[in-house]
Amino acid sequence: MQSNKSLWFPFLHKEKILLIFIVFILINISIYTTFQNSIFSYANYDVNYPNAGLEFFYYIYCIGVNPFFFILLMLLLPNLVSYDFLNMHQNHHAYMIETRINKKQYYFDIFKKNILMTFIVMLVIQGLMALIIHFFYLPIHFNMMNYPIDYYCTTQVLAHNELISFIFFLIFTALGYSIVSSLVFSLQIIITNKYIYRCFGVIFGILLVLIPALIQGYLPIPEAAFLLQINNLVAIGMENVRVNPFGLSNLSLYFISALLYSLLSIICFEIFIKRRQIND
Repeated sequence: MQSNKSLWFPFLHKEKILLIFIVFILINISIYTTFQNSIFSYANYDVNYPNAGLEFFYYIYCIGVNPFFFILLMLLLPNLVSYDFLNMHQNHHAYMIETRINKKQYYFDIFKKNILMTFIVMLVIQGLMALIIHFFYLPIHFNMMNYPIDYYCTTQVLAHNELISFIFFLIFTALGYSIVSSLVFSLQIIITNKYIYRCFGVIFGILLVLIPALIQGYLPIPEAAFLLQINNLVAIGMENVRVNPFGLSNLSLYFISALLYSLLSIICFEIFIKRRQIND
């Protein structure tokens, strides 16, 4: 138990807290800019639309409308645990730990801690966002609204009950970023330059948004490409530019994409361990 706790120490330092704080400040600037440039800033909008606060909260997740929020969170992913792990390996600071316990077990422990830390940080950021929107922009209420078909912004993303839908959205989005973070962690076997790796999350995230749209025309089943789009994990039901592939519900699409990304992450992690064992 004591040795397991000690594995956290290299990843918990003041610079990490400062980085998360700076990213959170930038997120708030992004929220303010998005609010000022949207219909939600119109006078008395919340009076005419009682669900305005909740609608605005979900509106921020639309990658096509507000890409900066997505970019900032993707920037954070490799810098929570993965970058420190890569830096420790290149500086041989983890050598004593690797020799004291099984290397594969050590890597797996850090892999799990990266997922856990990402989940907690993303959940806290989203919760604080909701509070800031509620107190400083538009009050968030949970009303049982009946939205017309193809309404531009719905608040019943995962369930008809808006409170349950909101809770599920926070949890599943944090879990979605955690799955992506696990994949970013494993890809440090390819991106060995630690300074480039710091920003790799942004590049990787943009590619995961664009590549499915670019390759769909080359697949026998074009809709299958969108099962790999990162939007399904981190912006559940927010992109209304097209219908869900194969007529899937938002929740079904999320779980299928989460399964595909998880399998890819596990495969990359196994390759990552084998290459480290061979090359070290």
